[in-house]
Amino acid sequence: MEFTFTPLRIGILVALLGGFALFGGFDFPDQAHSRMTRAWGYSVLFFSLGAVCFTIVDHWVGNLDRSNLRWLYIVLGVLCMGGGLMSQHVLKERMKITAEAGS
Repeated sequence: MEFTFTPLRIGILVALLGGFALFGGFDFPDQAHSRMTRAWGYSVLFFSLGAVCFTIVDHWVGNLDRSNLRWLYIVLGVLCMGGGLMSQHVLKERMKITAEAGS
């Protein structure tokens, strides 16, 4: 596994992380319990690692006839980013339910 830094790949990575920050992905909830903030942190980490896998990771295999497994990392990156977004959505809904039950 190696990292390939090109202007296009870095631009896509910055756009993904910037969009995630723009929609409040990095903002930890204020009134959440410690378990919720830990789960939120894991979802941020999951999305960020997925964005890195999607953009800058290459993986060459083989000695004579080399092939690139980049497509696998793109698929895994998309799945990780989707999982991080879905996890944050579920946590937001759970916090709404907890806030309504406490009121």
